[in-house]
Order: sequence, then C-alpha cells, then structure tokens
Amino acid sequence: MPRLPVNTNASAIEMAETIFGDDVTILNASINVQNSSSGIYTNGDTISPGVTPSDEGVILSTGRATNFTNSNGAFNQRTNRSSNTNGEDDNPEFNALAGARTFDASYLDVSFEASEAGQMTMQFVFASEEYPEFTNSVYQDFVAVSINGSYVPLAIGDGDVDPRNINAGTNESLFVNNTGGIYNTEMDGFTQTMTLTFNINEGVNDLRIVIADVSDNRYDSSLLIAGGSVQTSLVANTDTINLGLNGTRTVNILANDVNNTGNSLTITHILGQPVSAGSTVTLPSGQQITVNGNGTLTLVGDNDTEVVNFTYTVDDGNGTTDVGFVTVNQAPCFTAGTFIRTPNGEVPVECLEIGDLVETLDNGPQPIRWIGRREVPAEGKLAPIHIAANTFGEHRALALSPLHRVLVQDAWAELLFGEEQVLVAARDLVNDTTVTRVSGGTVEYVHILFDEHQIVFSEKLATESFLPGPQTKASFEPEIVEEIASIFPEMDMHTGTGYGPMARRGLRAYEVAALSNWAAE
Repeated sequence: MPRLPVNTNASAIEMAETIFGDDVTILNASINVQNSSSGIYTNGDTISPGVTPSDEGVILSTGRATNFTNSNGAFNQRTNRSSNTNGEDDNPEFNALAGARTFDASYLDVSFEASEAGQMTMQFVFASEEYPEFTNSVYQDFVAVSINGSYVPLAIGDGDVDPRNINAGTNESLFVNNTGGIYNTEMDGFTQTMTLTFNINEGVNDLRIVIADVSDNRYDSSLLIAGGSVQTSLVANTDTINLGLNGTRTVNILANDVNNTGNSLTITHILGQPVSAGSTVTLPSGQQITVNGNGTLTLVGDNDTEVVNFTYTVDDGNGTTDVGFVTVNQAPCFTAGTFIRTPNGEVPVECLEIGDLVETLDNGPQPIRWIGRREVPAEGKLAPIHIAANTFGEHRALALSPLHRVLVQDAWAELLFGEEQVLVAARDLVNDTTVTRVSGGTVEYVHILFDEHQIVFSEKLATESFLPGPQTKASFEPEIVEEIASIFPEMDMHTGTGYGPMARRGLRAYEVAALSNWAAE
C-alpha cells in the first residue's frame, strides 16, 4: 500500500479552505508548525480506509506528517515512531491545558465570519504512538480546540482528547487498537471519527486547533480533520439514553440534530461501519444497535450495569455529513425497555401511547388514560429495585421504582390478612439475593394510568398500574398534577379519593415483615 499523500507545502488558507464548509467566510489563517508537521492529505478512503475521517482533509502532527504511513512494506512497522521536528515547546497556554510541559506543538488559527449565531461542528480522528504503553502515564499527547478563546470539551468521558480518555479500557467503543498493524497507519492506536460541537457568534469568530506532545517530545501523535466538516449546516447533537438491563428501546437520535440543509437525513454509519435500514451493529461492550426504516435506532442491552458510547454518521444526501455521540446509561429500571403485555403482544413501555390497550389481570384489555415519565438520580430512596427472573413465578428480570407494588400470591397472606393475593412495594421485597437495590447513574421511571387501578404484566410479572394519591403532588411538577386532575376531575389530588379502590390490598412494611416471619417458621 502506498504512503498517504500529504502536501506539506499547503498554506494555512488552503488548509482552512479544505476543512471548512461553504456556510461561513474565511477571513485569514495562520499555521504555527514546522513545514513537515502539517499538510493536506488526499486519497484517504483508498490508502488508509478505516483510519482517515474523510477522503481529503488536514493533518497536524507532533512529528512529520508524512510518517503517518509507511512508503512501502507492512503497516505499522514500529511501535515507537518518533520524529522530533523542533516544533514549538513550552507554550504557556498549552502547558496549562495539559497540566505538564508540552513539546512540538502544531496549531492552526482561522478567523471566519458567520452570517448568524449558531452551532458549528468539526469531525476528526486522534491517532498516537503513545498507545497502548502510555495510556495511563504522564505522556498524554493531546488535542485542543478553542473558539473565541474558550476551549471546547469533548462530549465524552472527562472531556479530553488524549490516550487516557479514549483507549481499550475507557470509552472502548471509540478506540481502535492497531498494534497488530491491521490498518494502514504507523500509529499504534487511533479513535473512531469523533466530533466537537461548539457555539459561534454572528460576525467574526476565531478558531484555534492544537496538537502537542506532553511531558516529552518522543512518540508521534496526529490529528486528522475531515474535509468540509467544520460547518454549521448539519450538526449531530449528543444523545443520552437510559436502557434497562437486557432491555430494548427504540429512539429517534436525529430529533435534536440541527439540519439547515433543507434535505432529509439518513444514518449511514454506526461506529464507522456502513449501515442501512435493517443493519445491526454489535458494540464492543455487547449492546446491539439496529437501524430502522424510519430513521430510528433500536437498542438491545445486555446484563451489565455500565455506561457506553457510540458514534453515528448522518448524511443529508447531498454531501454534507456530521458525526454524533450517543451515550447509553445501562441500568435496571421499570423504564423504557420494560415490556408490557398488550392484546398485540408485548410492547416496550416507551412505545405505548395514550389510548393503547394493555392487558390487565382482572378486566382484560384496558385503554391507557395517561403516561408519565421522570428521570431521577438512581441513589438512596430513588434507586431502583431489581428483581431477578422467576423470583415470583415465571417472569423475566426487571426493575421497579421502590414504591411500585408487585402482586404476591401466598397462602400465609390469606391466613394473616384474609387475602391470598396482596400488593407489596418492591422496596419491602428486598432480600439482597434475588431482589436487590441498585444504585448509580440515573433512572427514568415510566407510569401508566387507567380509569381504574389495574394489575398489568411487566416482563410477565404481575405489577400494579399507577395509583394517583397524595404522593402524586410530591413526585411530579405542578403542570403534570394539573394534567392528571383534568383527566379525573372527580379526584381529590390531595388524598386520592374519587379515583377508585386499590386493585388488591396493599401491605405496609411491618405487615410484609410479619408475612415473611410466618413463612419462615
């Protein structure tokens, strides 16, 4: 494979024109590097597929830009490529950003004019010889981008673009290990194509793009900026999704993207892999992402409590693209991803709508009158209760809010309380083995309300529907309380009277304890 062509004689203006879109006007540009450390690369898709963020773009390096690939022979022939170029050392601003001395800095400054304020984005790949040996060392070669004097954090992890934040153990989905020389670059590791998004002003703006060695001038690192990607027409904004353990959720990640192109958008890549409707990509962490025909994504989780990230590329069909981040908080919860039994089969709770029919234990299919959602920290009294599969009969694993009641059928209940079936709050069922409290991150609780209190089937387990009462005013914003009151005007929102009785007797905590003691004897 030939060497990636890099025109190291390109001027700063030529480099700026290569990476900027047509939606702003470039006023001037300057480059502060040794001549061999920057340039315009071409034929990236052919010569370094899977590495370069675009076919043409700009490369800034702490070494010689042409050493990004070899001229002949095997890929990645050395694990310690170093080419000290006598670039700028000890820039005080860069030292402060890195928290250490910096060396061989390369940076491009561009002044441009925008017709209006808005968001701007930049697609890039960070590649480094510091991988993998120095991932957690002091040698954190870094990339920094500032707009009008303010530096822009990456939307992932600790916000830094360096080996410590993106590697085989941290944000692993965004990292590519090249120590085996699979890809045509001399770099031992590199990131997926990522993005930085920032706000710009109407009028003149100043953009600075920096890469520098940290703590010494050895082991090269490079920044590759996609051609035409510094633009305002199409901005893929970051999405955060809460997903239950082994849960399924369908989401529209394009809903918050900025699209000034006038064209419809299509998702073309997930983590750099080409996709189309029906394609499924499995993340390194185990989650599966399927692209649907309507442009949504369906996520299928695994059984690990974790936070994972992936990227998607969106295209307007006319050559304008952007890359967006999706952060998935995977934790147990009676939330989006929990399947509810309906006459048409089991449906994820987040896909239910007002008016949809849900199967109930006592009254057959019943229409939903109201759906509520709230996201809270999964800590303390708000942490969800996870119930292992088949703990209370034949059902799948699920999680509930602490006060969400489960239908328990027990002969001792009939003896003690005169009812064989009782409702018990999930928190009162905790036994630290099959029923546990799980803390960490955030959780989104979903509530479905019917004309009467009902028993529904969540992951095949009989649980209660939402029962409005005194807790409603404390749990929801005033406008939500008003909404429920307008649906049920006969109900007293202070006491819950006027709505109807509980579907089964609800046990108090001390009654559950008594039931447990009798059953244990």
